[in-house]
Amino acid sequence: VKIISMNRHEERTLLMETIYRHRLLKDDLIFDFNTYNHEQEYSSFVLDIIADVAAKEEEYIAAIQPKLNKWSFDRLNLVDQAILLLAISELQLKFNEKAIVIDEALKLSKKYSDPDNYRYINGILDNL
Repeated sequence: VKIISMNRHEERTLLMETIYRHRLLKDDLIFDFNTYNHEQEYSSFVLDIIADVAAKEEEYIAAIQPKLNKWSFDRLNLVDQAILLLAISELQLKFNEKAIVIDEALKLSKKYSDPDNYRYINGILDNL
């Protein structure tokens, strides 16, 4: 087992990719994480987020849904779904202040999603 040394942004990127893959393949999130990351040892931040999203994904989607203004969560692109689920989990687990979580979600959105999608991600997370 290798101990992986990642900064928090790299951990969030890994989490976003894992949640994205889970949403795309419709696999069990913990199974998916363990399948692709079985030879590494991760921080409690990574492991806690994976466990939390796996346990509360539907609850989080239900919390996000009313903020989407005549849109449905399932119609969002999968990257945005992953970013939102990661961010709401991090907020619920109180790993960081809301402003930091939103800022990190916007960085991920600007890098991995459509150019203007960070705007609605910001609005949704700000209103949670």
